[in-house]
Amino acid sequence: MSDYLLDIRDLKLAFKNYAGLVEVLHGISLNIRRGEKVALVGESGSGKSVTARIILGLLQELSSARISGSVHFEGQDLEALALRTRLALRGTKISMIFQDPTSSLNPVYTIGVQFNEVLKRGNPGILERDAGTRAVSLLQDVSIPEPERVLASYPFQLSGGMNQRVMIAMALANEPSLLIADEPGTALDVTVQAQTLHLMRDLVERRGTSVLFISHNLGVVREFADRVYVIYKGRLVEHGETSELFHRPRHPYTRALMAAVPRITGGGIPEIAENSSGFTEPLIDHEVSP
Repeated sequence: MSDYLLDIRDLKLAFKNYAGLVEVLHGISLNIRRGEKVALVGESGSGKSVTARIILGLLQELSSARISGSVHFEGQDLEALALRTRLALRGTKISMIFQDPTSSLNPVYTIGVQFNEVLKRGNPGILERDAGTRAVSLLQDVSIPEPERVLASYPFQLSGGMNQRVMIAMALANEPSLLIADEPGTALDVTVQAQTLHLMRDLVERRGTSVLFISHNLGVVREFADRVYVIYKGRLVEHGETSELFHRPRHPYTRALMAAVPRITGGGIPEIAENSSGFTEPLIDHEVSP
């Protein structure tokens, strides 16, 4: 049995268009142990989200995508699995939280109806009464008051922070082995984002869930992840234990990302540290770290 829950080796991705092949990933290799929280950090367009979508098997459905390398999950090569078997992993063994919770939920169905569909992924024969009881319990786990009212509500009737908590509860509903969190909380203000991420961290640690945490916010990563991989233009340039990487970053790009994190000055104005590492292009969408 492999030591790793997720083991990605030499993953390459290109898209075919009228001009030929556009290379996006250049041999990504990363792994996650059981119960480990691993962050993949880089600026927008660096290849973070496409890596997550390959794990889920979403990009393999595109005729324009050219993918090579291997992705092993629980010791199995995902590409070797039958399509039906691989699809069955989504929402059960592997779950994902997307950036914008409001757009991820269907506005024409209540939270309760959508929660039932999620629970049926893991237990197709679940009774509606039992699904409702389970949904109430899961919403209570994410500190949602009046869960029955929330289940009867539509997404547009709830705040962004409340919808994000609903998404976390749904993502963990079927006890996944791996949770992929793609910039969770980016659409929220920093206070709500911090509360939501602390809640998510406590829940996954309690359940022993492995996490691939995708972010450009190094302040969040420092508080959340056990290990960090830094990606730049489709290449991994550095990785290591979180404390070691933050104290002794080796690669100039890692140092540039750290230098780009805004700080709050006494007057409340974000102060951007001088970037002396030689990278002159935009690095991240600047946000105040919680």
